[in-house]
Amino acid sequence: MVIEREERAARAERHLREYAADARERRWFWVRTALACWVCAVPGFVCAAWAFHTTDPELGEILLDAGLVLVPAAVLTVLARAIHTAQDRGWL
Repeated sequence: MVIEREERAARAERHLREYAADARERRWFWVRTALACWVCAVPGFVCAAWAFHTTDPELGEILLDAGLVLVPAAVLTVLARAIHTAQDRGWL
């Protein structure tokens, strides 16, 4: 009986350690995903910002359109990869 209690206590302690490690890994995964979304969106933001600072209307329109395409494309790509990875790891 004493051995079973010790085994249960050891398993419970191991489970808590593994849960804490998994929660920490999951949290940092989503933090890195959020940072990757911002970093990948920066070129689109730069294009859109440059569109408003240029004096050539045609170039401005091209840059604005490029920025409007780059930002969602980059963010959706990062999120799609993150969701796929999270599903593989059993987090979703």
